[in-house]
Amino acid sequence: MAFQFKNSSLALISLFIVIMSLLCSSSASAESSGTATYYTPPYVPSACYGFEDEGVMIAALSEGLFNGGAACGQYYQVTCVSGTNQGTPHPCLGNGPVTVRIVDKCPAGACRGTIDLSQEAFASIADTASGFEGIWVQKILHCTVLGLNFEDIKSSIGSIMSSIGSIISRLYPMTFEK
Repeated sequence: MAFQFKNSSLALISLFIVIMSLLCSSSASAESSGTATYYTPPYVPSACYGFEDEGVMIAALSEGLFNGGAACGQYYQVTCVSGTNQGTPHPCLGNGPVTVRIVDKCPAGACRGTIDLSQEAFASIADTASGFEGIWVQKILHCTVLGLNFEDIKSSIGSIMSSIGSIISRLYPMTFEK
C-alpha cells in the first residue's frame, strides 16, 4: 500500500509540473532597441544578490531600468542587431538571442549601454572586440509560484523526483518471470 502512495505522490507532483508548465509558459513583453556593453569577472558582489553566485548568463541594467532594485531576478532576452562603434564592423555572430538574469545595476556614469552583459553572455551573441553593440532587448515574463521562479521550482522538483525514483527502484526492484 505504501508503494502505491509513493506512486500517487509522484503522479501528483508530475501533474502539478505539467499544469504549471502550461499556465506559466514564458512570454515576452514588447521589444525595444538599445545598446549593450559587457563587464568582466568577478561578478560578485552584485546589487541584487550580494556575494551569492548567480552564474555567468547575467546582466546589469542602466539605473532607470534597474528601478531601485525592482528589476532584480528578471530575465531579458538580448539579440545583437548591429555594431555601434568603430570596433568590429560586423560584431553579431548570428547565434540568436541570449537570455540573461538581472543581478546588478550599472554604475552611474560608467554605464554606456541599456544593458551591461556578462562577458560570457556578450560573447555568445557578438564579438567581444566590438565592445559596444546595437541590440533588441525583450523582457521575459516568468511565472512565479509562492514568490519563487517556476523554472527554479521545476528544476528542483525534477532532481527530487529523480532521487525518489532511484530509491524506489532499489527498494522495489523489478523482476520479470517467464
